[in-house]
Amino acid sequence: MHKGLARMVALIAAGFAITWCGYANAQTITLEEALQRAGAEAPTISALETDVEAAEGLERQAALRPNPEVSLDVENVGGSGAFRGFNSTETTLAASQRVELGGKRGARIRAARAETRVAELQAALAVAQLGADVRQNYAAAVSARSRLELALGVVERNRELARIARELVDAGREPPLRALRAEAALGEAEARLQEAEAADLSARIALASLWGSQSPPDAVVPEWPQFPGVIAIAPENTIGVQLAGAEADAANRVIAQERANAVPDLSLSAGVRRFEETGDRAFVAGASISIPLGNRNQGAISAAEARARGAEFRRAAAMAEAARELASSRAEYQAAAARVATLEERSVPQAQEALRLAQIGYRNGKFTLIDVLDAAATLDDVRIALIEAHEAQAKTGANLQRLTATPEIMP
Repeated sequence: MHKGLARMVALIAAGFAITWCGYANAQTITLEEALQRAGAEAPTISALETDVEAAEGLERQAALRPNPEVSLDVENVGGSGAFRGFNSTETTLAASQRVELGGKRGARIRAARAETRVAELQAALAVAQLGADVRQNYAAAVSARSRLELALGVVERNRELARIARELVDAGREPPLRALRAEAALGEAEARLQEAEAADLSARIALASLWGSQSPPDAVVPEWPQFPGVIAIAPENTIGVQLAGAEADAANRVIAQERANAVPDLSLSAGVRRFEETGDRAFVAGASISIPLGNRNQGAISAAEARARGAEFRRAAAMAEAARELASSRAEYQAAAARVATLEERSVPQAQEALRLAQIGYRNGKFTLIDVLDAAATLDDVRIALIEAHEAQAKTGANLQRLTATPEIMP
C-alpha cells in the first residue's frame, strides 16, 4: 500500500475520536463552575435579590403602628379689647393617637408577607431558568467544540487524500478526476472547519454572557450535562404553579386589607389647657371618627376582588401549562435518550465496522479508494448525529429540570 495512503487509512481507523489534548493548557471551565459563576454574577439574579430585600422591608414596615402626634394650640392672642395682648390667652398642649380598627394592621402584615413570598418565588423561578440556560448553552458549547474537533479531523484526512490522489494521478494509477474530486472535498472540509470555528466561538460567547462577561472561556470541559435529579413531580408542585398560587394568595390578602381599610379609625386625644388670665389649668380629652357615608373604600375593594379573580384564572392556566410542558418535555427527553443509546450501541459500531471492512477490501483490491472515503464520510455523519442527539438530550433535560425544580431542589 502507498505509505501516504497507509497513514490516511490509519487516521480513519482511529475514528477521529474527539480529543481535547490541544486545550489541556487553555483556560477551561466546567459545568459546575459555569453554574456557580452565573449564580454569583448574573445581573438578573442580583436584581431579583434586591426585589426580595425590598419586599422584606415593606413587610417590616407593615408591622409598624401609627405614630402618636403632639399639638400645641394657642387661642385668644393679639385680639382687641379684653383679648388684647396675652392676658386672655388659652394654651393647650395635647397628644393624640390614631387607633386602627377593623384588623388593619394584621391584614396589612399578611398582605405584605404574601408579597414577600411572591418575590421569593420569582427569584427562585429566575434561578431555575438561569440554571436551564447555563446547561443548554454549555451543551451547545460542548457540541460546537465536538463538531470543531471532528471538522479538524476531516480536513486532515481530506488534505492527506488530496496529496495521495495527486501522487497517484501523476503516477498514472488514477484518473485526473480522482484528484479533482479530492481537491473539491478538501475545499468543502476547510469551509466547514471555518464554520465550526465560528460556531465554537459563538457558543462560548453565549455561555459567558449568562454571567455578564464579554470574555468567553477558551474551552469547556467535554462533559454533557447529566440529569439524575430529574424526577416525576406533580404540576402543582413546580415553581411556576407555586408562584401563580402565591400571586393568587397575595391578591386575596389585598382584598382583606382593603375591606379592613373601609373601617374608620378612631383618633383619641388628651392634653392640658392653661388659662393665662387666671393661671388655672384644665385637662382636655377628645375622640373622633369619620362617618363612612359616601366613601366606604368600595372601589378599591372591587378592584382587589377583580385582581384576585384574574390571579385565580392565571393559576389555573399555569397548572394546565405546567402539565402540558411536563408531558411534552418528558417525551422529548426519553426520545432523545433513546436516540443516543441507539447511535452509541448500534449506529456508530456499525459505521465503524463498515469502514473497517472497506479498508480491508481496499487493501485486497476489492474496493476503491472512493469506497473507503464514502465509509469514512458515513461514519462522520453518524458521529455528527450522535453529537446532535447528545445536545438534544441535554437541552430537553435542562428544560425538564427547570420545570420540575422546586425551591427545595434549586439548580
